[in-house]
Amino acid sequence: MPNAVAVISDIHANVEALDAVLDDIARRPVEKIYCLGDVVGYGPEPGPCLDRVMDRCEFTVMGNHDHAVFMEPTGFNTPAENAIFWSRTQLNAEADEQARRRRWEFLACIAEFRETDSTLFVHGSPQRPMHDYLFPDEAELNMAHLVNVFDLFARVCFVGHTHLPGVFTETYEFLTPAQVGEKYTITGRKVIVNVGSVGQPRDLDPRACYVTFEGREVRWHRVAYDHKVTTEKILATEALDEFLANRLAEGR
Repeated sequence: MPNAVAVISDIHANVEALDAVLDDIARRPVEKIYCLGDVVGYGPEPGPCLDRVMDRCEFTVMGNHDHAVFMEPTGFNTPAENAIFWSRTQLNAEADEQARRRRWEFLACIAEFRETDSTLFVHGSPQRPMHDYLFPDEAELNMAHLVNVFDLFARVCFVGHTHLPGVFTETYEFLTPAQVGEKYTITGRKVIVNVGSVGQPRDLDPRACYVTFEGREVRWHRVAYDHKVTTEKILATEALDEFLANRLAEGR
């Protein structure tokens, strides 16, 4: 593991949020950036977001929206499914053949998980890397599921997917960044860290979210960006649902 890494997730084709996060990371002593997937989907600029992730991230794991754009959407609601088909059309319409091929080859080769130094990186969970959700109330709703997930990794697991930042402790308690002072020190016990979402936060804070990880300390960072620009782009795109635009200002 490098001295300090940044972990980002759930960009969802929001290039304004991604650029703000990348600029914020560039001001920190971060050696590498890891991406936990869902680079595309929902948002208005899948191509530019893929380009930035390919150029800046050490690795990316497959998110369910990335997989759906490359294969077929399964289990998506109508706005999400429409965004998937529109994103595919946009990627195919790229006039630069080299850029078009590079993006599709990247999507074709993304792994479902990566592991380094007893630290696992997945989009959803170790049980179903692309599709499994770990919501903050998981221990109340399905304790057996959470127990099984904890059995599937060695020490630390980073996830995204829910767009809800926080940490599951080995006692199956979920702590939000606010509850731990925006940072968490990892002891010898297992933890699952949700890094939050860059492009579509859902914790009622519209700012982009990511984490840095150095030694035993995980720290969440919030970055303001001009979400009105992204909102206007979505509203100007007939195939993208208005709800996908309006939720950005509310962080939901």
